[in-house]
Amino acid sequence: MKKTLITLAAAAAALTTLSAPAIASARPAHVVVVTDHRGSGWNHRDDRASAQLNNRIARLDARIDQGRRTGQISYREGRRLNNELNLISSQKRSFERSGRGLSVNEISLLDNRLDRLQGQIRYEKHDFDNRRG
Repeated sequence: MKKTLITLAAAAAALTTLSAPAIASARPAHVVVVTDHRGSGWNHRDDRASAQLNNRIARLDARIDQGRRTGQISYREGRRLNNELNLISSQKRSFERSGRGLSVNEISLLDNRLDRLQGQIRYEKHDFDNRRG
């Protein structure tokens, strides 16, 4: 029994050692490295990231509207949440106007802002204050 466990542990360690470099070097399919005319590269995401952000913005907008309809989110809370969502959408459009698409840093910034807004929506829907007011 002990010999079997040692053999299994050694096999697992060998597999981990062999697969770790391949996993570390793998790049997500939606990341494209773009090179400018001087040969320097920067990470750049293609249009799928923009579409994913648009879908996420639409889902959060629907959650705010649903919360207002059911009374889980008050009028004032909903207006504040919608204003924040509009600011995020505006910032996304501003980033897109650069003509080179969204950079990895811009996507990360927008994702973080959407994460915070999602948490605020969740909080407001479950705080049980100011209903229908």
